[in-house]
Amino acid sequence: MNLVIYRGKLGKRRLAGCAALAALALTAAACGSSSKASSSPTTGASTGSTAASSKPVAVHLGYFPNLTHAPALVGVAQGIFARDLGSDTLSSQTFAAGPAENQALLSGSIDIAFEGPSAALSAYSSSHGAIAIIAGAASGGAGLVTKASITSPSQLKGQTLASPQLANTQDVALRYWLKQHALTTTPTGGGDVAIKPIKPNSAAVLEFKSGQITGGWE
Repeated sequence: MNLVIYRGKLGKRRLAGCAALAALALTAAACGSSSKASSSPTTGASTGSTAASSKPVAVHLGYFPNLTHAPALVGVAQGIFARDLGSDTLSSQTFAAGPAENQALLSGSIDIAFEGPSAALSAYSSSHGAIAIIAGAASGGAGLVTKASITSPSQLKGQTLASPQLANTQDVALRYWLKQHALTTTPTGGGDVAIKPIKPNSAAVLEFKSGQITGGWE
């Protein structure tokens, strides 16, 4: 599952609530418009402030170049987000996994991000509640891929599997699945099954073909 999350960087400009990913462009546009509810009292002195808050802003979007982020891929590639932002502008940046994207989000490099629930919860905790989950983006789309010779979980003991990054959503899902089948892991690659973080994601395919890993949560 993937979510769309937002960091409140733009002062009093706030995202309107939304219930589906299709509304992301509209919520991003709300970043670039001043909120009437939070405006200054209607006096002559407030005119300049209102004009300043209505200036175009740049909305910085982060996502992964993965099929599970198809809504972001389509929205960027087909210009849907940029079109619906109107006078505001869109810049985008791709990431290999949630923890790296969170660093950019929490540092202010990006404002809105597509990422998995584990990373979203981590960002929320690290920011002490400054992160808001806007909408769901995708469900499913990732799972365990192994060599054809692996026909049962027990055969994974002593093998090496890949995940994009320690503590990202796929990594957590893989470790939980292995635990359900009585197979242990450690953050440093120990345990019954060694989990190897691999970046970029495409490198896992090369290591799989060369036999360096038995599979991965992809």
